[in-house]
Formats: sequence, C-alpha cells, structure tokens
Amino acid sequence: MTTVLALFTCFNRKEKSIHAIESLLSGNPGIDFTFLVVDDGSTDGTAEALRARNFPVRILRGDGSLFYSRGMGMGMDTLLREDTDYDYLLMMNDDVDFYPGCIETMALQSGGKDVIVGATEDTEGKLSYSGIQYERGIHYRFMDPGETEPADTMNANCVLIPYALFRRTGSMDRHYHHSLGDFDYGFALREAGGTLRVSQGYVGLCCDNPQTGTWHDRSLSLKQRLKKKESVKGDPIGPWFYYLKKHFGLFTAIKSSLTPYIRIFLGL
Repeated sequence: MTTVLALFTCFNRKEKSIHAIESLLSGNPGIDFTFLVVDDGSTDGTAEALRARNFPVRILRGDGSLFYSRGMGMGMDTLLREDTDYDYLLMMNDDVDFYPGCIETMALQSGGKDVIVGATEDTEGKLSYSGIQYERGIHYRFMDPGETEPADTMNANCVLIPYALFRRTGSMDRHYHHSLGDFDYGFALREAGGTLRVSQGYVGLCCDNPQTGTWHDRSLSLKQRLKKKESVKGDPIGPWFYYLKKHFGLFTAIKSSLTPYIRIFLGL
C-alpha cells in the first residue's frame, strides 16, 4: 500500500480540517495516510476534535504567529529530523473539498518520480489553483489539468511529492511568513532535481480568495490599503522583494516591488 504523509496548517477551521481528513481517508482506500497538522493557536477545539475521531494524526502546536509558510516549515523541519520514511509527502490545504480517488490517481501519475500539482476548481467549474507557468517576466498563468508541459512552480493546495525528493529539497525558506512560501518551494523542488506536472484532472473544489477587503480593494482608503498590503497576510515588501530578487534578479525585484505602491497611490 502506498504510504503518504499529509501535512497542513490550520487556524480555527475545525469543521474544514475534519472534513478534509475524512474525505481523503474515505476516498482513497489504497493510500495509507498519516497526517501531520500544525495547529497555529486555534481556539475552536480543532486539535481536540481531530484526536477524538481517532484519525492517524499528529499535532504540532503554534502560538498563532506562524501563519502558512512558517507553519509548513515547522512541520517539514519536524519530518526531516525523523528517520520515518514514506512514499510521498502531500502538501495540502484543509479548505479543499477533495474528490474521491484523487490521491490514488496522483500517485499513479507520479510513479514515484514526478511532483504532481493538483488542479482545483471553483463552484462554477472554473480553474482556481494549479501548477504555474511564468509567461512574461513575473506574469504567470495557472495551468489547466492534463497539460503535459512541466510547471515552473505551484500553489500547494494539493501537491504530491516523492518523499526522497522532499528529503533532498529540505524545508521551506523561513524568509516567508505566510504567502510565497509554496511558490518558492516549487523552485526548490526543481533545483533538487524534481519535475512538476499538473494533475490529469481536477482533484477537488477550492474557491479563490476574494479580493474584497484586501489591498487590491479600491473602495478602501489609501491608508487602509497600505496597512493591508504590509500585513502578514497581505504582500509585505520584505518577502516579496526577496522572492523576486531570488528568482528574477535585482532589477525586476526593485521595479515590481514599487509597482503596488504606485497602484495604491493612483487608486488603481
């Protein structure tokens, strides 16, 4: 039986976390799952609820300051310190409504060799997250399920990684607090010798994050937009500049780091 260590972070999404684990366990009988959950300070009883259901789950506790990238990094660091081995690491989000058989199908597609990036759809059947191809500078597109060309990087809503490749790649770069950690990790997987391919079909339902209430929301005041942009869950300049310089060079980093502020000041 194929063994998979599934890693995700959570914060006060008890019902989503339960549903995600239940759907993966019931929908993939050919997979022997172990779940490592980084609970970043939930106050809704998530950890207790997961333990009460006797899931094959281990829980690491954060204090609410980890957010996504540092939470995933904490989980990866823990795994890399251990001798336990698996066939695959599954990077996942608990807000994905996983379709039956999705991980079994991804494992068959991988064959223990390729990284498979699961494509997700929204409630209207439109592509929401997937593998990423850069087309012009920092402008990218999400790849459709079934495309055969390798991806440049990924959204890690549902990504199946051969475990040996994960060990060679190491943990997430701690320069990232919340966003961009998965984008950067896709590049790291490739640098370690991995090939990223998109799943043959949709692996689950996952809606896009809304723009309302973010720094992109033009109904907010200039001060509000600037504050939201520099918040941990916005696009703070430090991690954004670091990512751009690392993967696209200094000139692009300077230019593209200034562009959002120009947009905000112009009300765009």
